Amino acid sequence: MNFWTRYWFDPRPVLDIAIVRIVCCVTTLYFCVAFLHYHAEILDRALLDDTLYRPFLLFRLVHLPFGWGYSGSGGADGLGTWAFRPSGDFVLLAYSVFIVSGVMAAIGLLTRTSLLVFAASYFYVESYIFAYGDFHHPSAAMVIMLGLLALSPAGQVLSVDNVLRARRGAAIDLHADAPFAGWAIRLMQWFFALMYLSAFYSKLHFGGLDWMNGYTLQYYLIQDGLRWGSGLAVWVAQFHWLILLGQIGVMVFQGTFFLEVLFPRLRWIYIPIGLCLHISIYILLHAPFFTWIALYSIFIPWRDVADYFGHRSGRISQAGEL
Repeated sequence: MNFWTRYWFDPRPVLDIAIVRIVCCVTTLYFCVAFLHYHAEILDRALLDDTLYRPFLLFRLVHLPFGWGYSGSGGADGLGTWAFRPSGDFVLLAYSVFIVSGVMAAIGLLTRTSLLVFAASYFYVESYIFAYGDFHHPSAAMVIMLGLLALSPAGQVLSVDNVLRARRGAAIDLHADAPFAGWAIRLMQWFFALMYLSAFYSKLHFGGLDWMNGYTLQYYLIQDGLRWGSGLAVWVAQFHWLILLGQIGVMVFQGTFFLEVLFPRLRWIYIPIGLCLHISIYILLHAPFFTWIALYSIFIPWRDVADYFGHRSGRISQAGEL
């Protein structure tokens, strides 16, 4: 029991969780505002017919008090008590809250409250957009991470809150450890491992070993390459042996990723491979996993990295003086 408690709640570097907070908030804001243009997406969906509105369960529960006895038009009315569809103006208001709270969370102003509001408004806006189509797992993972950050001391350093505390004489050193500074990172690391294991199991369950025959990925390279105008994907699709090795590599990577959590030294092998994997997916198939890539920041020991480069620059300065 003591080992279990120490594993999750021993003091950990506050710098690590603070940098994860900044990376996740900035990436999420950029991804939704500048890359996917959620403002336009919301306006477009507000013009769609009720028959296309099919919110998933959690989004329905959010609106359950408003949906009771709702009598809309089209197919949505057939959902009965689940039928409430928020107006485009209301969702735009939630989107404005999402932007403001995201900026506040990134700079660390009222950090816990900002992160909580940021996670909730992100969930709401994403849920509305995906009520008319598929729900993508990178977004879900980021919502969970933001919620965990809200329950952690993510604003103790590198934040406006810390500057305000410093004026009262209560500043915290960048190299300090703090209780509960590591549990959110550890939990998300295991969540990552479970997501990869889920993808590994899904491929074996539905496709079996045939999923690794090379033709599956070859098909998607051709299909999405033509669909999104990716000439590189179509060109790569002609090398079946390369695709075969790639599919086998993906299976090995996803099926063994949990080892990285058990043996942290393996992160220097798995993290570069994972980053290359998701970046190549974007380059070839135009599938944006930006939030997923940002979440890889939870595997980097930021304080150790800062200490390494700090000591190295110090040695270089001393050598120059000599």
